[in-house]
Amino acid sequence: MAHPTRIEPSVLHELAMNRPVSKDRLWTGIAEEGMLTLNSNEFPDRKIEEWKFTNLKELKRTDFVHLDKAGVSPATDIEKYFLPESDRSRLVFVNGYFEEKYSSIGGLGKGVTVGNLAKYAGDEAVKEYLNRLVNYDNDVFTAYNNLMFDDGAYIHLEKGAKAEAPIQILNIYTDSEQPYIASPRMLVIAEEDSDLTIIEDHIGLSDNRYLTIPVCEVKVKQRAHIHHVRIQRDSLDAFHLSRPITYVEKNSEYHSYTITLGAKLSRNEPRVIQEDEEVDFTLDGLVLIDGDQVADTHSVMDHRFSHATSHQLHKVVVNGSAHSIFNGKIFVRKDAQKIDSFQENRNLLLSIDGLVNTKPQLEIFADDVLCSHGATIGQLDPEEVFYLQSRGMTEEKAKEVLTYAFALETIENVKVDSVHKLLIEEVYRYTKANSKPKVPA
Repeated sequence: MAHPTRIEPSVLHELAMNRPVSKDRLWTGIAEEGMLTLNSNEFPDRKIEEWKFTNLKELKRTDFVHLDKAGVSPATDIEKYFLPESDRSRLVFVNGYFEEKYSSIGGLGKGVTVGNLAKYAGDEAVKEYLNRLVNYDNDVFTAYNNLMFDDGAYIHLEKGAKAEAPIQILNIYTDSEQPYIASPRMLVIAEEDSDLTIIEDHIGLSDNRYLTIPVCEVKVKQRAHIHHVRIQRDSLDAFHLSRPITYVEKNSEYHSYTITLGAKLSRNEPRVIQEDEEVDFTLDGLVLIDGDQVADTHSVMDHRFSHATSHQLHKVVVNGSAHSIFNGKIFVRKDAQKIDSFQENRNLLLSIDGLVNTKPQLEIFADDVLCSHGATIGQLDPEEVFYLQSRGMTEEKAKEVLTYAFALETIENVKVDSVHKLLIEEVYRYTKANSKPKVPA
Protein backbone atom coordinates (compact mmCIF):
# COMPACT_ATOMS: atom_id res chain seq x y z
CA MET A 1 0.00 0.00 0.00
CA ALA A 2 1.36 3.41 -0.95
CA HIS A 3 2.04 5.78 1.92
CA PRO A 4 0.26 9.13 1.98
CA THR A 5 2.38 11.92 0.60
CA ARG A 6 2.94 15.40 1.97
CA ILE A 7 2.24 18.55 -0.02
CA GLU A 8 5.92 19.55 -0.37
CA PRO A 9 7.72 20.59 -3.58
CA SER A 10 9.41 17.20 -3.84
CA VAL A 11 6.04 15.48 -3.52
CA LEU A 12 4.62 17.64 -6.29
CA HIS A 13 7.31 16.19 -8.52
CA GLU A 14 6.37 12.70 -7.39
CA LEU A 15 2.69 13.28 -8.08
CA ALA A 16 3.54 14.60 -11.54
CA MET A 17 5.62 11.53 -12.32
CA ASN A 18 2.75 9.28 -11.26
CA ARG A 19 0.25 11.25 -13.31
CA PRO A 20 -1.13 9.27 -16.28
CA VAL A 21 0.58 10.35 -19.49
CA SER A 22 -1.76 12.36 -21.71
CA LYS A 23 -1.92 11.61 -25.41
CA ASP A 24 -2.73 15.25 -26.09
CA ARG A 25 0.33 17.39 -26.74
CA LEU A 26 -1.40 20.47 -25.33
CA TRP A 27 -1.98 18.84 -21.93
CA THR A 28 1.56 17.40 -21.90
CA GLY A 29 3.06 20.81 -22.67
CA ILE A 30 1.11 22.45 -19.85
CA ALA A 31 2.30 19.79 -17.40
CA GLU A 32 5.88 20.32 -18.52
CA GLU A 33 5.56 24.06 -17.88
CA GLY A 34 4.26 23.29 -14.40
CA MET A 35 7.19 20.99 -13.72
CA LEU A 36 9.64 23.68 -14.84
CA THR A 37 8.11 26.20 -12.44
CA LEU A 38 8.25 23.77 -9.53
CA ASN A 39 11.85 22.88 -10.26
CA SER A 40 12.90 26.52 -10.03
CA ASN A 41 10.78 27.83 -7.13
CA GLU A 42 10.28 27.07 -3.47
CA PHE A 43 7.08 26.47 -1.59
CA PRO A 44 5.96 29.83 -0.09
CA ASP A 45 6.35 30.64 3.60
CA ARG A 46 5.86 33.66 5.84
CA LYS A 47 9.35 34.97 5.14
CA ILE A 48 8.03 36.04 1.74
CA GLU A 49 6.35 39.47 1.85
CA GLU A 50 3.28 38.33 -0.10
CA TRP A 51 2.71 35.49 2.38
CA LYS A 52 3.73 37.15 5.67
CA PHE A 53 0.21 36.99 7.18
CA THR A 54 -0.81 33.61 5.74
CA ASN A 55 0.43 30.53 7.56
CA LEU A 56 0.62 27.41 5.35
CA LYS A 57 2.03 25.09 8.00
CA GLU A 58 -1.20 23.15 8.47
CA LEU A 59 -1.52 22.75 4.72
CA LYS A 60 2.03 21.38 4.55
CA ARG A 61 1.44 19.05 7.49
CA THR A 62 -1.66 17.47 5.96
CA ASP A 63 -1.22 14.01 4.44
CA PHE A 64 -2.88 14.42 1.04
CA VAL A 65 -3.20 11.47 -1.30
CA HIS A 66 -4.22 10.97 -4.90
CA LEU A 67 -7.97 11.15 -5.43
CA ASP A 68 -8.17 7.46 -6.39
CA LYS A 69 -6.66 6.53 -3.00
CA ALA A 70 -8.68 8.94 -0.86
CA GLY A 71 -11.80 6.79 -0.51
CA VAL A 72 -14.13 9.49 -1.79
CA SER A 73 -17.87 9.20 -1.40
CA PRO A 74 -20.20 9.55 -4.39
CA ALA A 75 -21.91 12.88 -5.01
CA THR A 76 -25.49 12.84 -3.76
CA ASP A 77 -28.34 15.35 -3.60
CA ILE A 78 -26.46 17.89 -5.70
CA GLU A 79 -29.60 18.73 -7.67
CA LYS A 80 -30.57 21.17 -4.92
CA TYR A 81 -27.64 23.35 -5.99
CA PHE A 82 -28.84 23.66 -9.58
CA LEU A 83 -29.93 27.15 -10.60
CA PRO A 84 -33.39 27.26 -12.21
CA GLU A 85 -32.18 29.90 -14.70
CA SER A 86 -29.41 27.50 -15.83
CA ASP A 87 -31.59 24.47 -16.47
CA ARG A 88 -29.94 24.00 -19.88
CA SER A 89 -26.70 25.86 -19.29
CA ARG A 90 -24.96 23.95 -16.52
CA LEU A 91 -21.60 22.17 -16.23
CA VAL A 92 -20.94 20.02 -13.17
CA PHE A 93 -17.53 18.87 -11.95
CA VAL A 94 -17.09 16.50 -9.01
CA ASN A 95 -13.69 16.66 -7.33
CA GLY A 96 -12.33 18.27 -10.50
CA TYR A 97 -13.75 15.74 -12.96
CA PHE A 98 -16.54 16.42 -15.43
CA GLU A 99 -19.87 14.75 -14.69
CA GLU A 100 -21.95 14.62 -17.86
CA LYS A 101 -24.98 13.05 -16.17
CA TYR A 102 -25.47 16.12 -13.98
CA SER A 103 -24.63 18.64 -16.70
CA SER A 104 -27.14 20.13 -19.11
CA ILE A 105 -26.20 22.19 -22.15
CA GLY A 106 -28.30 23.33 -25.05
CA GLY A 107 -30.29 26.43 -24.24
CA LEU A 108 -27.76 29.16 -24.89
CA GLY A 109 -28.41 30.30 -28.42
CA LYS A 110 -26.36 30.52 -31.59
CA GLY A 111 -22.62 31.01 -31.39
CA VAL A 112 -22.23 29.86 -27.76
CA THR A 113 -20.04 26.84 -27.05
CA VAL A 114 -20.07 25.39 -23.53
CA GLY A 115 -18.56 22.08 -22.50
CA ASN A 116 -15.61 20.36 -20.91
CA LEU A 117 -12.06 21.12 -22.03
CA ALA A 118 -11.20 17.51 -22.80
CA LYS A 119 -13.98 17.40 -25.39
CA TYR A 120 -12.92 20.68 -27.03
CA ALA A 121 -9.14 20.26 -26.78
CA GLY A 122 -8.90 20.49 -30.57
CA ASP A 123 -10.64 23.87 -30.80
CA GLU A 124 -8.42 26.67 -32.07
CA ALA A 125 -9.39 28.94 -29.17
CA VAL A 126 -8.35 26.28 -26.63
CA LYS A 127 -5.02 25.79 -28.39
CA GLU A 128 -4.45 29.53 -28.52
CA TYR A 129 -5.41 30.55 -25.00
CA LEU A 130 -5.32 27.61 -22.56
CA ASN A 131 -2.53 28.31 -20.06
CA ARG A 132 -1.42 31.31 -22.14
CA LEU A 133 -3.35 33.83 -20.06
CA VAL A 134 -2.03 32.69 -16.68
CA ASN A 135 0.32 35.34 -15.32
CA TYR A 136 1.34 34.29 -11.83
CA ASP A 137 5.12 34.35 -11.92
CA ASN A 138 6.86 31.74 -9.77
CA ASP A 139 3.56 30.53 -8.29
CA VAL A 140 3.80 26.89 -7.27
CA PHE A 141 0.03 26.50 -6.91
CA THR A 142 -0.68 27.44 -10.52
CA ALA A 143 2.09 25.04 -11.48
CA TYR A 144 0.50 22.34 -9.39
CA ASN A 145 -2.81 22.83 -11.21
CA ASN A 146 -0.91 22.59 -14.50
CA LEU A 147 0.49 19.24 -13.42
CA MET A 148 -2.67 17.74 -12.04
CA PHE A 149 -5.71 18.93 -13.99
CA ASP A 150 -7.29 16.55 -16.51
CA ASP A 151 -10.35 18.51 -17.50
CA GLY A 152 -12.19 21.74 -16.93
CA ALA A 153 -14.93 24.10 -18.07
CA TYR A 154 -14.78 25.73 -21.49
CA ILE A 155 -16.92 28.67 -22.61
CA HIS A 156 -16.52 30.31 -26.02
CA LEU A 157 -18.79 32.99 -27.43
CA GLU A 158 -18.41 33.84 -31.09
CA LYS A 159 -18.52 37.41 -32.36
CA GLY A 160 -21.86 39.03 -31.50
CA ALA A 161 -23.17 36.01 -29.56
CA LYS A 162 -25.36 36.56 -26.51
CA ALA A 163 -25.79 33.77 -23.97
CA GLU A 164 -29.54 33.46 -23.43
CA ALA A 165 -29.16 32.15 -19.87
CA PRO A 166 -26.56 32.39 -17.10
CA ILE A 167 -23.96 29.63 -17.32
CA GLN A 168 -23.52 27.73 -14.06
CA ILE A 169 -20.15 26.09 -13.41
CA LEU A 170 -20.83 23.88 -10.40
CA ASN A 171 -17.77 22.46 -8.62
CA ILE A 172 -18.71 19.79 -6.07
CA TYR A 173 -16.31 18.29 -3.50
CA THR A 174 -17.41 15.06 -1.82
CA ASP A 175 -16.63 13.39 1.50
CA SER A 176 -13.56 11.16 1.77
CA GLU A 177 -11.62 8.89 4.09
CA GLN A 178 -8.35 10.77 3.51
CA PRO A 179 -7.58 14.33 2.36
CA TYR A 180 -7.33 14.67 -1.41
CA ILE A 181 -6.47 17.32 -4.01
CA ALA A 182 -8.68 18.72 -6.78
CA SER A 183 -7.53 20.96 -9.63
CA PRO A 184 -10.49 22.65 -11.36
CA ARG A 185 -9.82 24.61 -14.54
CA MET A 186 -11.86 27.09 -16.55
CA LEU A 187 -11.23 28.89 -19.85
CA VAL A 188 -13.61 31.65 -21.03
CA ILE A 189 -13.25 33.41 -24.39
CA ALA A 190 -15.74 36.18 -25.23
CA GLU A 191 -15.24 37.39 -28.80
CA GLU A 192 -16.16 40.90 -30.00
CA ASP A 193 -19.63 42.21 -29.07
CA SER A 194 -20.57 39.09 -27.08
CA ASP A 195 -22.31 38.98 -23.71
CA LEU A 196 -22.64 36.39 -20.95
CA THR A 197 -23.16 35.79 -17.24
CA ILE A 198 -21.19 33.11 -15.37
CA ILE A 199 -22.04 31.68 -11.95
CA GLU A 200 -19.03 29.76 -10.64
CA ASP A 201 -19.87 27.84 -7.47
CA HIS A 202 -17.58 25.75 -5.23
CA ILE A 203 -19.44 23.57 -2.72
CA GLY A 204 -18.21 21.08 -0.14
CA LEU A 205 -20.83 18.41 0.58
CA SER A 206 -19.29 17.35 3.88
CA ASP A 207 -16.90 18.60 6.57
CA ASN A 208 -13.86 16.67 5.32
CA ARG A 209 -10.45 18.04 4.42
CA TYR A 210 -9.32 18.59 0.83
CA LEU A 211 -7.26 21.04 -1.20
CA THR A 212 -8.71 22.68 -4.28
CA ILE A 213 -6.70 24.92 -6.62
CA PRO A 214 -9.03 26.47 -9.21
CA VAL A 215 -7.39 28.29 -12.13
CA CYS A 216 -9.64 30.46 -14.31
CA GLU A 217 -8.54 32.24 -17.49
CA VAL A 218 -10.83 34.84 -19.08
CA LYS A 219 -10.36 36.79 -22.31
CA VAL A 220 -12.82 39.67 -22.92
CA LYS A 221 -12.42 40.98 -26.45
CA GLN A 222 -13.57 44.30 -27.90
CA ARG A 223 -17.00 45.50 -26.78
CA ALA A 224 -17.73 42.19 -25.02
CA HIS A 225 -19.41 42.07 -21.60
CA ILE A 226 -18.97 39.46 -18.86
CA HIS A 227 -20.76 39.34 -15.50
CA HIS A 228 -18.93 36.80 -13.30
CA VAL A 229 -20.15 35.68 -9.86
CA ARG A 230 -17.87 33.39 -7.83
CA ILE A 231 -19.26 31.70 -4.69
CA GLN A 232 -16.91 29.80 -2.40
CA ARG A 233 -18.68 27.63 0.17
CA ASP A 234 -16.24 24.79 0.67
CA SER A 235 -15.98 22.50 3.67
CA LEU A 236 -14.89 24.40 6.77
CA ASP A 237 -11.87 22.07 6.96
CA ALA A 238 -10.80 22.57 3.33
CA PHE A 239 -8.08 24.64 1.69
CA HIS A 240 -9.10 26.77 -1.32
CA LEU A 241 -6.38 28.53 -3.33
CA SER A 242 -7.83 30.18 -6.44
CA ARG A 243 -6.19 31.93 -9.39
CA PRO A 244 -8.74 33.84 -11.56
CA ILE A 245 -7.17 36.11 -14.20
CA THR A 246 -8.91 38.28 -16.81
CA TYR A 247 -7.71 40.30 -19.81
CA VAL A 248 -9.96 43.10 -21.07
CA GLU A 249 -9.70 44.62 -24.55
CA LYS A 250 -10.95 47.95 -25.96
CA ASN A 251 -14.48 49.04 -24.97
CA SER A 252 -15.07 45.81 -23.05
CA GLU A 253 -16.53 45.29 -19.58
CA TYR A 254 -15.81 42.68 -16.93
CA HIS A 255 -17.62 42.70 -13.59
CA SER A 256 -16.65 40.16 -10.95
CA TYR A 257 -18.26 39.52 -7.55
CA THR A 258 -16.62 36.98 -5.22
CA ILE A 259 -18.45 35.69 -2.14
CA THR A 260 -16.28 33.85 0.41
CA LEU A 261 -18.13 31.78 2.99
CA GLY A 262 -16.33 28.47 3.46
CA ALA A 263 -12.88 26.82 3.77
CA LYS A 264 -10.56 26.68 6.72
CA LEU A 265 -8.01 28.59 4.66
CA SER A 266 -8.84 30.39 1.45
CA ARG A 267 -6.58 32.52 -0.71
CA ASN A 268 -8.06 34.24 -3.72
CA GLU A 269 -5.73 36.06 -6.14
CA PRO A 270 -7.88 37.78 -8.79
CA ARG A 271 -6.12 39.81 -11.47
CA VAL A 272 -7.59 42.03 -14.17
CA ILE A 273 -5.24 43.25 -16.90
CA GLN A 274 -6.15 46.11 -19.24
CA GLU A 275 -5.09 45.43 -22.84
CA ASP A 276 -6.40 48.58 -24.55
CA GLU A 277 -8.17 51.90 -23.95
CA GLU A 278 -11.76 52.48 -22.85
CA VAL A 279 -12.42 49.55 -20.51
CA ASP A 280 -14.55 49.15 -17.41
CA PHE A 281 -14.10 46.47 -14.77
CA THR A 282 -15.20 45.60 -11.25
CA LEU A 283 -13.52 43.35 -8.69
CA ASP A 284 -15.85 43.34 -5.68
CA GLY A 285 -15.84 40.86 -2.83
CA LEU A 286 -17.71 39.85 0.31
CA VAL A 287 -16.14 37.70 3.04
CA LEU A 288 -18.14 36.24 5.94
CA ILE A 289 -15.96 34.16 8.28
CA ASP A 290 -16.18 32.74 11.79
CA GLY A 291 -14.39 30.32 14.11
CA ASP A 292 -10.79 29.76 13.05
CA GLN A 293 -11.26 30.49 9.35
CA VAL A 294 -8.61 32.40 7.40
CA ALA A 295 -9.64 34.31 4.28
CA ASP A 296 -6.88 35.94 2.23
CA THR A 297 -7.46 38.12 -0.86
CA HIS A 298 -4.51 39.36 -2.93
CA SER A 299 -5.86 41.28 -5.91
CA VAL A 300 -4.28 43.18 -8.81
CA MET A 301 -5.92 45.77 -11.07
CA ASP A 302 -3.38 46.47 -13.80
CA HIS A 303 -4.01 49.60 -15.91
CA ARG A 304 -1.71 49.57 -18.94
CA PHE A 305 -3.50 52.01 -21.28
CA SER A 306 -5.35 55.32 -21.01
CA HIS A 307 -9.06 55.80 -20.37
CA ALA A 308 -10.22 53.12 -17.97
CA THR A 309 -12.66 52.89 -15.09
CA SER A 310 -12.21 50.30 -12.35
CA HIS A 311 -13.90 49.63 -9.03
CA GLN A 312 -13.19 47.40 -6.06
CA LEU A 313 -15.24 47.23 -2.88
CA HIS A 314 -14.08 44.42 -0.63
CA LYS A 315 -16.23 43.93 2.48
CA VAL A 316 -15.38 41.59 5.34
CA VAL A 317 -17.21 40.46 8.47
CA VAL A 318 -15.08 38.63 11.04
CA ASN A 319 -16.33 36.73 14.08
CA GLY A 320 -14.74 34.32 16.55
CA SER A 321 -10.98 34.04 16.11
CA ALA A 322 -11.21 34.26 12.31
CA HIS A 323 -8.54 36.13 10.34
CA SER A 324 -8.98 38.24 7.21
CA ILE A 325 -6.12 39.39 4.98
CA PHE A 326 -6.52 41.88 2.14
CA ASN A 327 -3.78 43.13 -0.16
CA GLY A 328 -5.19 45.04 -3.11
CA LYS A 329 -2.91 46.60 -5.71
CA ILE A 330 -3.83 49.25 -8.25
CA PHE A 331 -1.15 49.59 -10.93
CA VAL A 332 -1.24 52.58 -13.28
CA ARG A 333 1.53 52.22 -15.85
CA LYS A 334 3.46 55.04 -17.49
CA ASP A 335 1.39 56.88 -20.11
CA ALA A 336 -1.82 55.24 -18.86
CA GLN A 337 -3.60 58.57 -18.46
CA LYS A 338 -7.25 59.33 -17.65
CA ILE A 339 -7.63 56.41 -15.23
CA ASP A 340 -10.51 56.52 -12.74
CA SER A 341 -9.94 53.77 -10.19
CA PHE A 342 -11.55 53.23 -6.79
CA GLN A 343 -10.59 50.69 -4.14
CA GLU A 344 -11.89 50.27 -0.61
CA ASN A 345 -11.66 47.54 2.00
CA ARG A 346 -14.23 47.77 4.81
CA ASN A 347 -13.95 45.39 7.75
CA LEU A 348 -16.45 44.72 10.53
CA LEU A 349 -15.18 42.93 13.64
CA LEU A 350 -17.87 41.19 15.69
CA SER A 351 -15.51 39.71 18.30
CA ILE A 352 -12.46 40.75 20.29
CA ASP A 353 -10.50 37.71 19.07
CA GLY A 354 -10.92 38.37 15.35
CA LEU A 355 -7.99 39.68 13.31
CA VAL A 356 -7.76 41.84 10.19
CA ASN A 357 -4.67 42.68 8.16
CA THR A 358 -5.34 45.09 5.32
CA LYS A 359 -3.00 46.74 2.82
CA PRO A 360 -4.56 48.65 -0.08
CA GLN A 361 -1.83 49.81 -2.47
CA LEU A 362 -1.46 52.36 -5.25
CA GLU A 363 1.45 52.27 -7.69
CA ILE A 364 0.96 55.14 -10.12
CA PHE A 365 3.42 56.12 -12.85
CA ALA A 366 1.12 58.52 -14.75
CA ASP A 367 0.08 62.03 -13.72
CA ASP A 368 -3.45 62.53 -15.11
CA VAL A 369 -5.40 60.01 -13.03
CA LEU A 370 -8.15 59.93 -10.43
CA CYS A 371 -7.34 57.06 -8.07
CA SER A 372 -8.39 56.51 -4.48
CA HIS A 373 -8.01 53.75 -1.97
CA GLY A 374 -8.74 53.19 1.67
CA ALA A 375 -9.44 50.73 4.45
CA THR A 376 -11.54 50.79 7.60
CA ILE A 377 -11.70 48.40 10.53
CA GLY A 378 -14.36 48.78 13.18
CA GLN A 379 -17.07 47.28 15.32
CA LEU A 380 -20.80 47.90 15.43
CA ASP A 381 -21.57 51.41 16.60
CA PRO A 382 -23.09 51.21 20.12
CA GLU A 383 -25.18 54.30 19.40
CA GLU A 384 -26.71 52.67 16.33
CA VAL A 385 -27.43 49.52 18.34
CA PHE A 386 -29.01 51.64 21.09
CA TYR A 387 -31.10 53.58 18.57
CA LEU A 388 -32.60 50.39 17.13
CA GLN A 389 -33.22 49.10 20.64
CA SER A 390 -35.07 52.34 21.41
CA ARG A 391 -37.33 51.49 18.45
CA GLY A 392 -38.30 48.18 20.01
CA MET A 393 -35.62 45.78 18.82
CA THR A 394 -33.72 43.47 21.10
CA GLU A 395 -29.95 43.93 21.25
CA GLU A 396 -29.52 40.69 19.32
CA LYS A 397 -31.91 41.80 16.58
CA ALA A 398 -30.32 45.25 16.35
CA LYS A 399 -26.85 43.73 15.83
CA GLU A 400 -28.27 41.34 13.30
CA VAL A 401 -29.88 44.14 11.27
CA LEU A 402 -26.74 46.31 11.30
CA THR A 403 -24.46 43.45 10.26
CA TYR A 404 -26.89 42.42 7.55
CA ALA A 405 -27.00 45.97 6.17
CA PHE A 406 -23.20 46.20 6.18
CA ALA A 407 -22.78 42.98 4.21
CA LEU A 408 -25.60 43.40 1.73
CA GLU A 409 -24.11 46.20 -0.39
CA THR A 410 -21.63 43.95 -2.18
CA ILE A 411 -24.23 41.61 -3.65
CA GLU A 412 -26.71 44.22 -4.86
CA ASN A 413 -25.31 44.05 -8.41
CA VAL A 414 -25.75 40.28 -8.80
CA LYS A 415 -28.19 40.00 -11.71
CA VAL A 416 -29.43 36.41 -11.47
CA ASP A 417 -32.53 36.32 -9.27
CA SER A 418 -31.99 32.90 -7.71
CA VAL A 419 -28.33 33.68 -6.96
CA HIS A 420 -29.25 37.05 -5.47
CA LYS A 421 -31.81 35.33 -3.25
CA LEU A 422 -29.30 32.64 -2.28
CA LEU A 423 -26.69 35.21 -1.26
CA ILE A 424 -29.23 37.20 0.75
CA GLU A 425 -30.13 33.98 2.59
CA GLU A 426 -26.45 33.24 3.25
CA VAL A 427 -25.90 36.73 4.62
CA TYR A 428 -29.00 36.42 6.79
CA ARG A 429 -27.91 32.99 8.07
CA TYR A 430 -24.48 34.33 9.00
CA THR A 431 -25.69 37.53 10.64
CA LYS A 432 -28.38 35.75 12.64
CA ALA A 433 -25.92 33.14 13.89
CA ASN A 434 -23.27 35.67 14.83
CA SER A 435 -25.42 38.33 16.48
CA LYS A 436 -26.45 36.12 19.40
CA PRO A 437 -24.98 37.01 22.79
CA LYS A 438 -22.08 34.77 23.78
CA VAL A 439 -22.72 32.58 26.81
CA PRO A 440 -19.83 32.80 29.31
CA ALA A 441 -17.80 29.61 29.59
